[in-house]
Amino acid sequence: MVSLHLPLTPQTRGLIGRAELALMRPRSILLNTARGGIVDEQALADAPRDPAHPLAAAAVDTFEHEHAAFTSPLFGLPNVLLTPHVAGMIRNAMATAALRCADHIAALLADRPDGVPVVTV
Repeated sequence: MVSLHLPLTPQTRGLIGRAELALMRPRSILLNTARGGIVDEQALADAPRDPAHPLAAAAVDTFEHEHAAFTSPLFGLPNVLLTPHVAGMIRNAMATAALRCADHIAALLADRPDGVPVVTV
């Protein structure tokens, strides 16, 4: 199993393409929960269609083009799982994030900036 965890940069765009997929071990699974554009979606879509290809399956939750009219060459493939990029959007995580934001705003309004993350340019 190969699980991708890296940002999309000019150096990582297209990092996983046909050549890299062909080097995977037999019955491999590729997980891309990082960023769309790191994996060549067409190459990934072609791989599981080839019975001689070592890739057995893939799971992807981030795509090259994400918009309301979702299209991807991966859509509909039986051995490719597609999910939305919302793993952190569970109720508890969202509630915790909202409370932290509210606490930070309250601290700043009360002139208590200690411990409040502030981005400086």
